[in-house]
Amino acid sequence: MNKLKCKTKKVDCTVGPICVGKSAYLVNKENDYDYKISSDDIVEQICTKYNISYKQFHKLKIKDPIRVEQRNRFDQAVEESKQHESVVWDLTNLTRNDRARIMRHYPNAEFHAIVFTFKGWEEDILKLSHERFQLTGKFIPPKVFASMCERYEPVSMSEGFSEIKSINMISLILKAKIKHEVVLCL
Repeated sequence: MNKLKCKTKKVDCTVGPICVGKSAYLVNKENDYDYKISSDDIVEQICTKYNISYKQFHKLKIKDPIRVEQRNRFDQAVEESKQHESVVWDLTNLTRNDRARIMRHYPNAEFHAIVFTFKGWEEDILKLSHERFQLTGKFIPPKVFASMCERYEPVSMSEGFSEIKSINMISLILKAKIKHEVVLCL
């Protein structure tokens, strides 16, 4: 692929394990970005194309042609993002290395971290993850969630971020869920 000059001026990185509201938060912010990179969106497209479940996709061997296609689409999305001024990476981005890898793609951009609260909410997140599986078929084993929590490295300005924003979507999701349940009971 012919690499063009990077036009990106601002990159926001979501930070947090699965099911903490990263994508839900971004739904209300979609006008803030010219381009969104989401591995989950690409996986969903691949699953639809090959008529397989999210769980089946993640059980495929890393060299399976379907997984290779997903990685190629992701790499293509990264290259396409460089032609946009404002980009958001909707991924877990749990470690300093994960975040540094993103920054290497955009040499002249300003970086913001959007860190999603999860410490102390693990039990609620696992319940929400189970509910999400029932609704969408997206299955994340509890041991994978536990591994994500263990790998998490707190975000620091020293990584190159000009802003770090902390968001607690879990409390908002639970409040909205309770309101919805109350309305259903009326």
